[in-house]
Amino acid sequence: MLKRYSCMRGLIAAAALATASTGALAQNFMKDKAEVEKLLTGATFIGVYLRTESAYTLKFGTDGTLTDTTGAKARWWVDEQARYCREWLDGKLKGNTGCMDVEFEDGQVALYSEGKKVVEGIVTGN
Repeated sequence: MLKRYSCMRGLIAAAALATASTGALAQNFMKDKAEVEKLLTGATFIGVYLRTESAYTLKFGTDGTLTDTTGAKARWWVDEQARYCREWLDGKLKGNTGCMDVEFEDGQVALYSEGKKVVEGIVTGN
């Protein structure tokens, strides 16, 4: 019985450590508005939309325009919390407005919506 308890305790500790390390990574968001603007302005994001595991591209215009993989148009900006925000002007998400936290590490970019990673990839052309 003691051996089983010890093994179970080890599994619980490992699960807790994995959860803690995942949470720590999710908190590594960019906090400087100017840095996020510099990263995205004039850039193309090439990555994967994780909900559908499909290729995903965003083109961030220097004039605040945004175009996605389908050609849908939006306007984009960075808010005071250094989050990337957009309002879709047409396409299936027309009228949808939202902001996402940005994580940039080792050349990789990830976008988080309400604490969940939804997109990851690279940024080129900025």
